[in-house]
Amino acid sequence: MKKIKGRCLCGAVSFEVVNTFDKLFLCSCDQCRQITGSAFASNLFVNIEGFNWLGGAGDIINYQVPGRDISKSFCRVCGSGVPWANGNGTKMIVPAGSLSEPANVVERVRIFASELPLWASDLEQISTHAKFPESLESEPMGVKPLPADNSTIIRSEKS
Repeated sequence: MKKIKGRCLCGAVSFEVVNTFDKLFLCSCDQCRQITGSAFASNLFVNIEGFNWLGGAGDIINYQVPGRDISKSFCRVCGSGVPWANGNGTKMIVPAGSLSEPANVVERVRIFASELPLWASDLEQISTHAKFPESLESEPMGVKPLPADNSTIIRSEKS
């Protein structure tokens, strides 16, 4: 079977996986939105036997939500989501965006659609651009350090 590769943003963590995924879940539950910082998590499911780490397993940090069957694994260097094993160790859950090649998926399913935030509804009606829009190219996208007291960022409601 053909294998495809994936990695984190910085390349510290890399893997290969058989390119036959049982399911792609697009999950909009509150926890998946919080853990990804997006409208939904895009996770692929594959039998654990078809998955191999190529490098950087020591750079992976795992977070388990206390009392829940919800977890997240990420690269300690760049913070990108990376694959993790499900609770009983039979499947690997692969963040779809971590793959370097297109995935072959048997079934795609949207779950917890009732929890999709209003700002993410009707996405197909939002203007689309092939790259960063020219009107925003002058906007700084880098990270600036926060002031020690956050005074310029956070203001009280009484202000």
